Amino acid sequence: MQSADFRIALVGRTNVGKSTLFNRLSGTRGALVFDRPGVTRDVKECVIDVWGRPAVLLDVPGMFDYAECDNDPELMSAINAKLRDVLATSDLLVFVLDGVVGVTPNDAEIARLLRKSGKDVVVVVNKSEKKSAAFAYSDAVSFGFADTIEISAEHGLGIDDLLALLQARIPENSFNEPGIADDAIKLAIVGRPNVGKSTIVNKLLGEEKQLVADFAGVTRESASSYFEFAGRKIQLVDTPGIRRKSRVIDVLEKISVSNARNSYRKADAVILVIDASTLIAGEIEKQDLTLAADIVKCGKALVIAFNKYDKTPYAQNDVPEFLKRNFAKSFSQLKDVPFLFTSALNSRNINKMMRLAIETYDKQSRKFKTSELNDWLAWINQSSFLQSGSAKFRLKYITQVGSVPPTFLIFVSNKKNMRADHERFIANNLKEHFKLKNIVVNVLFREQSRKKN
Repeated sequence: MQSADFRIALVGRTNVGKSTLFNRLSGTRGALVFDRPGVTRDVKECVIDVWGRPAVLLDVPGMFDYAECDNDPELMSAINAKLRDVLATSDLLVFVLDGVVGVTPNDAEIARLLRKSGKDVVVVVNKSEKKSAAFAYSDAVSFGFADTIEISAEHGLGIDDLLALLQARIPENSFNEPGIADDAIKLAIVGRPNVGKSTIVNKLLGEEKQLVADFAGVTRESASSYFEFAGRKIQLVDTPGIRRKSRVIDVLEKISVSNARNSYRKADAVILVIDASTLIAGEIEKQDLTLAADIVKCGKALVIAFNKYDKTPYAQNDVPEFLKRNFAKSFSQLKDVPFLFTSALNSRNINKMMRLAIETYDKQSRKFKTSELNDWLAWINQSSFLQSGSAKFRLKYITQVGSVPPTFLIFVSNKKNMRADHERFIANNLKEHFKLKNIVVNVLFREQSRKKN
């Protein structure tokens, strides 16, 4: 993938098909599509290839539809501020109209704003496969922009004509270097609603990229952004809040939660954000415990960030042991996961959190030479604990069979004589010897097959 400097924004009212067009042009299903106004709230972006010329394509929240915010002025203000920023920083605006509904007074107001912006505008009349869309085109032409075309984002009609208009506007030198996505660590920020995920993302990116408000449900889609941290390339994924299944009734929220789970299952590393201000005597929501266990079971490098620690009586650099024990009681492997306190609002420990996430990922991804492993195995075999009278077995050979998490297979003679405490001793010693503390490591034991004469 190549980097791109030319920015194309899809703008218009809600529910006119911007996200469907985004998915069509990007060749992905990255934008959430649902037959309800106001599904898109954050700006979603993707680098696309427009007949040999790369560009950044942006899917933008709908303009002037207060219903999408349930008449909430704070959220509407945040969305409008983001829209103004998109208009100011984009090179080309694709104004999407609903051919079935036709041109509305809100469309006319949007057209006025776009003319006032001075930006290049292409008008597309979407859903043109419907017979009822015949009259919308002439009304759209009356706006007076240079190019107006009919398309169907859902069925792919007129897309080549649109691509031709876009390609003609993208400079030939719109890229110079390989993109950051090629070898980036994919890091997902997950957690329940309103724990501060989007605030953390904005702090890391140094911009108000994600909508932030003091109530749940602002983020509905997983949104990716690329940046560099300490010389490492990062693809940062902000995900919708994940609530307990029994509390998720709305169909759209079910789709959003599914989107979030898919995002962390495809990630290389995950930061689970928990609202520290809600902790009472160390009690942790079952949803957080379940979510952490699922992330570990998926083999992902995990860091747990107790955000908003400044609203607790705890010290900045001292996560109480009883919090860690509560996780370990739920799922034994969670005792190995690194924990820290953060305050996204005050930028406390945010860089430390990132360093910890990268360090954990590096450990989880590490691959060991078989010779190094077997040198260690020969040494551990001499342990007095393993050589005691009751331990009538022998460790014969070890090999690494997987990474993220590191997984090792040890062949044993007389495995039936091994006890659970033997296995724990071997696994803990391996982690200490190879400096794999604070990550999940799988150590498997298998009976060595006897050679046939």
